[in-house]
Amino acid sequence: MNQIRKLILTAIFIALAIASGLARIQLPNVEFLTVIFFLAGFLLGVARGLFIGATAEFLYSFFNPYGPAAPPLLVAQVFSMALAGGLGGVVGKFYKSRTPPFGLLGLCGFLLTLCFDLNTTLAFTVFIDSSWQGLLTALTFGAPFYLTHIGTNTLIFSALLPILIPRLRALAIFRNLSTADSHSNREHFTTPASAPASAHHSFDRAGAGHQP
Repeated sequence: MNQIRKLILTAIFIALAIASGLARIQLPNVEFLTVIFFLAGFLLGVARGLFIGATAEFLYSFFNPYGPAAPPLLVAQVFSMALAGGLGGVVGKFYKSRTPPFGLLGLCGFLLTLCFDLNTTLAFTVFIDSSWQGLLTALTFGAPFYLTHIGTNTLIFSALLPILIPRLRALAIFRNLSTADSHSNREHFTTPASAPASAHHSFDRAGAGHQP
């Protein structure tokens, strides 16, 4: 049952990310993809955060209404958004029953957005003009857009996530996901070991009954 819930939530996060990307496609440098992937990893774990970030970003970028991104740019986008989901999972491991402070969440938003902008700019420069001068030119002319992107995501992470995390955790579908996983893992590893042990004890008792 726990795996079915995680599968459903994985599909929901992927669909939500793609829908949010398409909904704000006319608003440059304002996006909710990064925070959705971070939140997915925070609630579902590192592995699923990586998977959701990579899968949703690939589908959104490849089937974009304006056409698919160039291969180097697509790789940079997928890698950066998978990183957002993975970092969410790492932070979630340290805050299993608490909400992270807004300063930490804002820092995560800042670093993830900075990483995305640098990676995509580098990939775009490699595709168009493989030179340091081309990279510096792209960074210079793109600085206002990068600052807007980084600023809005830092604000979204620090203001929105402290509200969303406790409310989502209170929903029945998110409740006890990590607890159920730990119980499942303990049962998986202890049951095979306990069966031979119990059989051995039963054999000892049976043998003791036939001793003179």
